[in-house]
Amino acid sequence: MILRPNLLRKAALATAFDHFTGRPKTAYPTRYHYVEICGAELSAAGLQLGRIGQHGLTLTDGQGRSLAIVVRYVTARDLRLLSAFRAKGGRIAYLLDDDLWAMASDTRLDPRYRGRIARFLSGLFPKLLELVDVAVAPNRRLLERLAPLPGAFLHPADLAPTGDLAHFDRDDGETRVLFLGTATHAEDFAAVAPGLAEALAAEPGLRVETFLGAKGEALLPASRQVAHMTPMVLEDFQRWLNRARHHIALAPYAVNPVNDGRSIIKLHQHAVAGAAGIYTPTAVFAPVIEDGRNGLFAAHEPAAFRDAVLRLARDRAKAKEIAQGGIALSRRLGDRRAVAGFWADLVAGGQQGA
Repeated sequence: MILRPNLLRKAALATAFDHFTGRPKTAYPTRYHYVEICGAELSAAGLQLGRIGQHGLTLTDGQGRSLAIVVRYVTARDLRLLSAFRAKGGRIAYLLDDDLWAMASDTRLDPRYRGRIARFLSGLFPKLLELVDVAVAPNRRLLERLAPLPGAFLHPADLAPTGDLAHFDRDDGETRVLFLGTATHAEDFAAVAPGLAEALAAEPGLRVETFLGAKGEALLPASRQVAHMTPMVLEDFQRWLNRARHHIALAPYAVNPVNDGRSIIKLHQHAVAGAAGIYTPTAVFAPVIEDGRNGLFAAHEPAAFRDAVLRLARDRAKAKEIAQGGIALSRRLGDRRAVAGFWADLVAGGQQGA
């Protein structure tokens, strides 16, 4: 089942509490994007979805076989529950969608955040690995990090893009540009912000929206053409994104160990917004984006993003074609029936090798 709004609210409050107490945050977006969003497909595959501890989910099939999915982190209580689960014959998968080791050593990130991750990696993480049967990740580099555990590759599920691209055909004089990164990506955005400022000056019809809040204001001042929204909890964000219609979406991430260890979730989000994506060639996007067909590649520097934005703003037909390609790619890579089948195989004892 897809998480009900009140459950998402509860998860958001749990995340805030984790930050207050210095623990790694509750990973409910990861749970949602890789498992819970596929509720209907999991049910059709004969799987019952449940919870175990703060960070874990369970899947049980009609024959009584069960898999626990540990998502990113554990608490000491989680470990006790997982140990009991394993003692009863259950299997355990560890789902990780970020390079925690790279993040813990990246001095550009908030030191408190880095400290929380470092404490997890040095404390509870080794104990978790003693219980895990298989590692699941959307990135080959993460699977290498988690070796010698058996590894299985999995993209996040698609976010059900509607395919509605009617906004490309409206002649309202505006080209709407979207950046979905939050404060964690402020430095990535800062590297291309001067180029975006030049593009805005060259094309008065451009409109840029971000979720950077006050940090965005310092990088690209708010104006008639620029708006910086504050981050939203997942339920509110998904509702907003489902209504959003943009022509261009930006993923200007520096090619570095942190960004090379992420997932294709931005591709999925761009598809829901109906936007043509502009990407840097990180290890995440380089293997899947076909330049000019389902996205554009641009170097992580101002002039490259300026030119890419202006190219799509001035060629609406090409931008629409790329947006269509991005939607098709999102649906193919994140097919929910395939994701549900992946989990069903693991529940049955398969390995889904990397």
